[in-house]
Amino acid sequence: ASVEGGAAGAGASLALACDLIVAAKGAKFTAAYVKAGLVPDGGLTSALARMLPRSLAMEMCLLAKPIPSEQMHALGVVNALVPPGHCDVQAHALADALAAGPRDAQRVIRGLVASAYENTEAAQLDAERNAMAHAAGGPEAAEGIAAFLEKRRPDFSE
Repeated sequence: ASVEGGAAGAGASLALACDLIVAAKGAKFTAAYVKAGLVPDGGLTSALARMLPRSLAMEMCLLAKPIPSEQMHALGVVNALVPPGHCDVQAHALADALAAGPRDAQRVIRGLVASAYENTEAAQLDAERNAMAHAAGGPEAAEGIAAFLEKRRPDFSE
């Protein structure tokens, strides 16, 4: 996500649903539904409960208190904090880096991280072992290992 200026309501829900968030300094994350007698939607309470301390999530939703991007960055919710006007450049750089990566491995990593919130440690270790066994025999691992041994950047474009 690229958050320039702010992310409010459903915009905050969408931004927090993203795997990576770039935000401008001074941007704010807001859930002001309560001001209209409404409740958050779009998965916002779920995202806030996973990402923020309970008291901060409550303050944001019950009191409609905006949370500055600097605080979200300090809490690890925002990945990159950039000067205003530079969000899209940084977000595109992240997108380019992801696009150059091993797509199958990235897909599996996303699934593993998502399942880690629900799985027991033993179940997560099993999931990781199974994913590694599958990945190790694949073409992405072959290219990655060959590139490492040949001291070059891997090419995952195929």
